[in-house]
Amino acid sequence: MPVEPGVRIGAYEVQEFVGRGAMGVVYRAFHEGLARPAAVKVLQALAPDADATARFRREAQSIAQMRHPNILNVFDFGEYEGVPYMIVEYVPGGGLNDRLRGGRHLSHEDTIRMLRGIGAALDYAHSLGVVHRDVKPANVLLGKDETPILADFGLAKLMQSSSLKSVTGVTTGTPAYMAPEQVTGSAVGPAADRYALATVAYELLTGAVPFESEGVLELLYAHVHREPPPATERKPELGPEVDAVLLRGLAKDPAARWESCADLVDSLAAALRGEASAVRKATQPVPAAAAVAATMPLENLPPPANLPAIPDSRRRTTRWLVATAVVGLLLLVLVVYVLTRSHANPAVSLSAGSVVAGDSLVVTGSGLPPNQAGTVQMESTRRQLGSFKADGQGVVSQDVRIPVDAGEGDHLVLLCWGSGCPVSGTVHVTPQPRPSPSPSPVKVFTPLVSLSTVTPKLGGPLQVAGRGFDPAREYSVVVIQGSAAHPFAGPAAAPGGAFTASGNLPAGLQAGAAEVFACIVTPGQPSRADECARQQVTISR
Repeated sequence: MPVEPGVRIGAYEVQEFVGRGAMGVVYRAFHEGLARPAAVKVLQALAPDADATARFRREAQSIAQMRHPNILNVFDFGEYEGVPYMIVEYVPGGGLNDRLRGGRHLSHEDTIRMLRGIGAALDYAHSLGVVHRDVKPANVLLGKDETPILADFGLAKLMQSSSLKSVTGVTTGTPAYMAPEQVTGSAVGPAADRYALATVAYELLTGAVPFESEGVLELLYAHVHREPPPATERKPELGPEVDAVLLRGLAKDPAARWESCADLVDSLAAALRGEASAVRKATQPVPAAAAVAATMPLENLPPPANLPAIPDSRRRTTRWLVATAVVGLLLLVLVVYVLTRSHANPAVSLSAGSVVAGDSLVVTGSGLPPNQAGTVQMESTRRQLGSFKADGQGVVSQDVRIPVDAGEGDHLVLLCWGSGCPVSGTVHVTPQPRPSPSPSPVKVFTPLVSLSTVTPKLGGPLQVAGRGFDPAREYSVVVIQGSAAHPFAGPAAAPGGAFTASGNLPAGLQAGAAEVFACIVTPGQPSRADECARQQVTISR
């Protein structure tokens, strides 16, 4: 739905087109009575049905009530010719994403300042029960003095009815910044925003996001199943303190992440100064109350009951005991730090990257605490493969056997001691061949896809034809451009292994290169590369 200059939307007159994103089109507008510029977001990607409209109004009302110097103000919202819109504050200074694309490197001081502003906005929103769901540099605008201003609160949630969820079973978001619980379709709370903030911090410090992949499906798989590489692998000068802070922020378990954005940013600032306290804080156990809060809706908790006063005589004794305990605790922390400093980077290696189920594998670990006893475990089967005791140099070599019933695919082999399993290695397991008295030909499905044209127009028609698909399973078609995925058709059956899907290109695409993916759908799981066919297209205006 194009909007021409001069058209009035609410009390604002549209002046010019600004840009197009995955969720709609943005125009610059002006309120003559208030002499105030604004930006109009026409949400063309929102499904035009009664439920979606009602949800839009509820979300827009909660977003419009927020007032914070680091949150983009919402002036008004409504519908124009049946399509929802929002009128928001106009920020002419560009965005954080533009600065990163321009190759500009932020100093550590500017990085912390940027993260502190974004984190303050998120903590404020979380206190009101609002979760952003799509924190990324493209949603951070730069105001006066380059003050970070977080935009598009709640818009990802509004788009769920027309999102990638209908194709792959995941909720809406930008794949490079999505928390594991968003990928799997689990409950999403404030911890998902803190995961995205840790991803942004990783990117600002290293120049790359933790997981990089050519395909969206592979990227989503990595968020759930793979450990992010330490930031020092890309920037060794950052130091292990920064690794510890970021890895806690990128924990798979929402309850294991930082309790607030402020805690994350404060600890990262201390880590960049090389303070050992950042490592201790990043590796300390999460309080039970914080673990519950990370997985439950936000609530207003009553203040603690008043404690009785302590008599002066007991107060002096208490102060002496507290002082003694503090000194003892500091000495204990110092001893533990000295003993573990030389073993701060344990590592594990496997004798083979791929084995057949039932075969043996040698697990070698280094950098463990001297004479440390522990176990070797396989994460997927929750089974202990063997036990070990490191030598005086913290080195262990243990022969283990992969279970015969281990499923095909990548498995994590863990070295565990104390209360955790801090290091792991990945091995690909192939099932044992099953002898057959009368071999029969195996049907191999090789998905192929063809298009009616490789130069479609924006919003124009496109026909996708597929063959070589498994007729017993469903397929889906999605158009991927940059880091955004746009559903086109499916899930649907492919009788005889072939299908034809016709329609117009989804809203939210831009002129330029894109790819059309046709994939076999496995409910609850991302599609494998050999279950997809792709075709490049060049979209014209």
